Amino acid sequence: MKKIWMAGSILSSLIAVYFLSLAYKVFAGGDLAWDLDKIYLNVSYAALCLSLTVYFLHLKDQNKEREE
Repeated sequence: MKKIWMAGSILSSLIAVYFLSLAYKVFAGGDLAWDLDKIYLNVSYAALCLSLTVYFLHLKDQNKEREE
């Protein structure tokens, strides 16, 4: 079960990196006056995925304590 939580945390971290890279591409290559909402949206999706990462790691630790 620990491997499932660890795989979920790694996957959500990679998804967060993907959304952050999309936000950076918009930030580096566009007009900020028009594309600022896309940047905020991608950063918020990345924050959501990072919070899922922390939650998956918490569940992994909780299951580890329950088994001991």
